[in-house]
Amino acid sequence: MPGVHQSRKSQSPLRRHQNEALEALAGSVADDARRSWIVLPPGAGKTRVGVEHAKNLLDAGHVFTVVAFGPNTAIQTQWANAWNDLGADRAGLDRDLTTRFSALTYQSLAVFDDDRDATTSLLDELAPGGRELVDRLGDGGPVLLILDECHHLLDVWGNLLAELLDLLPGVWVLGLTATPPGTMTAAQSELVSGLFSDIRYSASIPAVVREGDLAPFADLVWVTTPTSEENSWLSGQAVRFTELITGILDPTQGSVPFLEWVDRRFLGTRGQTVSWVAMSRSHPDLCSAALRLHHADLLRLPPGASPAEQHRRDPDADDWALLIDDWMRHHLLASEKAEDRELAEAIRRALPAIGYRWTRTGIRAGRSPVDRVIAYSAAKPQATTEIICAEAANLGERLRMLVLCDFESLTATLPTDVREVISEDSGSALLVLETLVADARTTGLRPLLVSGKTVAGAPDVLSDLRTAIAESDEPLASRLQISEPVSGISRLEGPWSSRTWVPHVTELFSTGRSQVLIGTRALLGEGWDAPAITGLIDLSTATTPTAVTQTRGRALRRDPKQAQKVALNWTVVCVSPDHPRGDQDWGRLVRKHDGFFGTDSDGEIVDGVAHIDSVFSPYEPPETELADEINARMIARSQDRSEIARRWQVGSECKDEELLSVRVLADTGPREAKALARPESGTVLNDEIGAKPRHLGGDPGHILPFRVRTATVVAWMGLGLILLLLGVAIDDVGGLVLTVLGLVLWLSLPVVLTIAGTRRIRDYAKPPTVGQLAGAVSEALHNAGLSKTGSDSVRIRVDVSGDLRCHLDADAQSAEVFALALDEAVSPIADPRYLVPRWSLPQPSIGARGLWERLKVGWSNAQQSDPVWHAVPSALGRRREPALAYSQAWNRWIGGGEAIYTRNPEGAGVVTAYRGTNPMQMTSVLRTSWH
Repeated sequence: MPGVHQSRKSQSPLRRHQNEALEALAGSVADDARRSWIVLPPGAGKTRVGVEHAKNLLDAGHVFTVVAFGPNTAIQTQWANAWNDLGADRAGLDRDLTTRFSALTYQSLAVFDDDRDATTSLLDELAPGGRELVDRLGDGGPVLLILDECHHLLDVWGNLLAELLDLLPGVWVLGLTATPPGTMTAAQSELVSGLFSDIRYSASIPAVVREGDLAPFADLVWVTTPTSEENSWLSGQAVRFTELITGILDPTQGSVPFLEWVDRRFLGTRGQTVSWVAMSRSHPDLCSAALRLHHADLLRLPPGASPAEQHRRDPDADDWALLIDDWMRHHLLASEKAEDRELAEAIRRALPAIGYRWTRTGIRAGRSPVDRVIAYSAAKPQATTEIICAEAANLGERLRMLVLCDFESLTATLPTDVREVISEDSGSALLVLETLVADARTTGLRPLLVSGKTVAGAPDVLSDLRTAIAESDEPLASRLQISEPVSGISRLEGPWSSRTWVPHVTELFSTGRSQVLIGTRALLGEGWDAPAITGLIDLSTATTPTAVTQTRGRALRRDPKQAQKVALNWTVVCVSPDHPRGDQDWGRLVRKHDGFFGTDSDGEIVDGVAHIDSVFSPYEPPETELADEINARMIARSQDRSEIARRWQVGSECKDEELLSVRVLADTGPREAKALARPESGTVLNDEIGAKPRHLGGDPGHILPFRVRTATVVAWMGLGLILLLLGVAIDDVGGLVLTVLGLVLWLSLPVVLTIAGTRRIRDYAKPPTVGQLAGAVSEALHNAGLSKTGSDSVRIRVDVSGDLRCHLDADAQSAEVFALALDEAVSPIADPRYLVPRWSLPQPSIGARGLWERLKVGWSNAQQSDPVWHAVPSALGRRREPALAYSQAWNRWIGGGEAIYTRNPEGAGVVTAYRGTNPMQMTSVLRTSWH
């Protein structure tokens, strides 16, 4: 891409997103906007952007000094090397700031105690070295601070730098991060915006992959279950939970039993009504728990509530904790009755046994032994082995697999309650290494372990590593010793540190002399660069957006030696159906993929676990009986890397925006699915599936596809009467013919009308299609000024699993309003302000019986049964005008009559009668897709 930021001859050409980011920064410089924030994924080259921007500011005389801060020494070294590659003066690596460009770590500024006094100025707590650095920054003239991986500033560093920047009012600041801003909390976003102002430029991972600057990839999961020993232990723990819940549901417990309390809390009493809207705003988690209690048939649907996808399951352990906490705090502990106080104390004593504890602020999740057993299940190293075997069979010598763990080996003593079921090595990188070395299928892949304190592997692999080190550093190699093996594992020991051994291990791994590298997330999960990686297996428990972004980014870098590289990111998940908290690992998987995009099996780029498999729900794990089937699908997908690359459509144009869409699940059987379920089916216009307005005549009672004028009927019948009278008057064969013709005309009119109207009758006897609903919703939103486009922008298709996917091809805001409204339109009725009727006509019989029925009931106005009521989506139902717009669009697309207001006596009776019903008999979910 041409521009003023063309690379120097010694540098590789700037990529598109690098150039665009530099153009955006140039614009901020022109406007004298000194604080900027750039978001680029790992591997997209944000370090290059930073050094180019620094060079531009230095050359223009805007600054005299540049200091780049990074979170660790590996990233510090990367900054120094990137600056040196420009061919300018050398970068400095210390706090003296004697060079124009210095690369430092955040720790070089300060290291704080977690127990410090939060009210004290952080600058006042700086050690002498840190304070001297601050003074040099203030005395060195105009300075540019580059804050790399600035998501690390979301805790103490952000507050420290806020104070530092107040001392340097003329400072230039460039924040660089790979963490998507949409994944930050409100407090984090406020802090980062205060430090860096608005985002100057942002590119998503899918956009950089589509551009060809990151490798196409797929996110995959291996589902496993605990070992038999672990399951036995979990079953015993589950008994305690069941006993507690059974006791709480006992109607004799407490002066106001638990179920009676939740009825009062969420349904109200005769003397007190409950505003669901207000309660769900102030207590969203509690209300979600209540709706799942409703799903378990333990609570009637609260007035105004509308269960969504996340509520269509029974309450889990956290839900019970929230509901019991509410009962305890607002009734048992507030009661003056001794029985209530005693019951509260009994519950408090029972909580630790199920992983919870009572605090001054209520029930809180504790350090759950159940979660620990599942997170570090002994089944996970074996699952890792199976993944590596499948990948090795597919890639052969090209395999370069990285396995990331939380820790090398456990340093703390295991709690007493789990010693009987898991070992000291559970969850460790060391156990994974031992498992791979002991397995004949994987030991030939020569696995290595590297952490911040250890390099370990089979003795022969370590011997080869030492030989490779000797090729570039004989003195170091001569001082390294291989320890005696324990369980087949030795260590390479000597006077070296991770800063020295990581490059050597990386070289051995990149060249294939070790094809599997097991490491800790702290060492290799951020800042470590190895483009040869073909896949990653994530065994860590970290779920923060920062950790997830950095972990996923390890495998996405392009490899010059593999032009067609496709990366796979595997996550091993352990699920136990034998305990209420047995889905905690699945919850971690959901959090790891929340807000992160990938291609699903249908080729759509979507966020969340749906891009791993479209049948996955973020709200509950799949049945464990399906684990083998799921793993087989994952293996099959992993073996077709060319298909993974094809789905990314590298090189094609994109908008780089996120759109909310609606997915109607296949088991609800929309008619569009049958029409579109063809191998060549793709995204189509709404009217291509026959989703056209089905009512053409005004009054929905008219069943004909055309209007029959009164004059035409009178003329037809009059002609028949004339012929009949003439025939009677003429007493010969001709008169008989005229009589017969007159009778034919008289009798044919109802038959013709009936035949013409039969198809129309059958159409009204069926519920509307999703396409017709989408047409009515989009048209009404557009006419009400809530969407920039109408029904011509509706896109519908059926995916490979039979689900119907629908979105509005418009701007993100219009697409979101449409998706939310359509989701309401196909969901059960909650407590809408307006309802619209749909005529439900009897399904006509076939043949002579149907003809006789139509002759009996007539043809111009079909026999109308009681109407079916549908909710007006809330976006259109807050005020009368948009509700009328929906009513008009409804009558054109579907037919039924005018909307009624549910806050008057007539409408209130209707909504009470139909609340909770599902007129469409469909199940929908909301998903976010990338375009």
